[in-house]
Amino acid sequence: MKFLDRLLLWANITVIITTILAYIAPHVNPNFTWVLSFFGLFYPLMILANLLFITYWIFRKWTRIWPSIICLLLGYTQFLGFIAFNAPKGESEKDQISIVNYNISNALFAYDKDKSEKSLKRDAMISFLQEFDDVDIFCFQEVGDYGMEVLKKSFEKDYNFHAKNKGAVIVSKFPIIKKGEIDFGTRTNSCLWADIKTPYDTIRVYSYHLQSNQISRDAEKLANEGELDQKKAWYDIRSMLSKFKNKHIKRVKQSSMIADHVTKCDHKVILGGDLNDPPQSYTYQVFSKLGKDAFRTIGTGIGTTYNGVIPLLRIDYLFVDPKLNIQSCKIIKEYYSDHFPLKTTVEWP
Repeated sequence: MKFLDRLLLWANITVIITTILAYIAPHVNPNFTWVLSFFGLFYPLMILANLLFITYWIFRKWTRIWPSIICLLLGYTQFLGFIAFNAPKGESEKDQISIVNYNISNALFAYDKDKSEKSLKRDAMISFLQEFDDVDIFCFQEVGDYGMEVLKKSFEKDYNFHAKNKGAVIVSKFPIIKKGEIDFGTRTNSCLWADIKTPYDTIRVYSYHLQSNQISRDAEKLANEGELDQKKAWYDIRSMLSKFKNKHIKRVKQSSMIADHVTKCDHKVILGGDLNDPPQSYTYQVFSKLGKDAFRTIGTGIGTTYNGVIPLLRIDYLFVDPKLNIQSCKIIKEYYSDHFPLKTTVEWP
């Protein structure tokens, strides 16, 4: 038992060190070193590991609980980016609009090779989207040809569309008086913007989808392999790390392009999209300087927005101009995509 305790103590120390590295990750540009970004990706798992060690040491040797407790307290502000404890606001009579941000993954939920199944799934997703009839503005991502068909059927009347066949789409009940694109030079990742004339003010809305890590399938394959070939496993892991490094550096460049565009805007801005990065990342830091993170400001509970093989990820966000108030924010846990929609209400002070 002493050997097991000694082994677990060293494992506990390792988890504490990696957790601290995750705390540092948002403040270090990946162009300088990308390794810290990888620790930020798995920050929620490190929190769980620290909590498990605390539980174990309480029953085994309680004096050893303090390193993990101190570690968690040091990162309390970052913890709030993952789990929010805000109390809901009461009803307000101020001028408000509602926004939904949603990566629909090209409506793959609504597709099937079997025609009858496809029709049922498509109708189910359309019915789900039409439940947002009270929403004024939508920021969609990963919208291909089929996804656009579903959106057009869902929002047939009195809606204005801004789309460029590159994935990002903006849909608005209000008039779009000016629109454009921040071109990343790719077909699958993009950022569209639109100046929207609301009854209260003209605002600029961005819908963005930054470079994907493209490691989910690799991770799923690695996790599902029954008999693991050690050499092949290490090769797959190195390949995943290489992809993560290259894609993360691309996201830094894309986030800088959006930040430069926002700083030249004269209107209040709302940015909705898929960062493909958690709050413990450099790209999140870039966006948090452009607006208030809606979930962190007024949300409640665990902020998971991705329903993929990598657990507990929050990668979808709405950032709201500091001159606007955030009345509510809710992550809607419905499984019509591998992402969850985020619904937010903002108001004028």
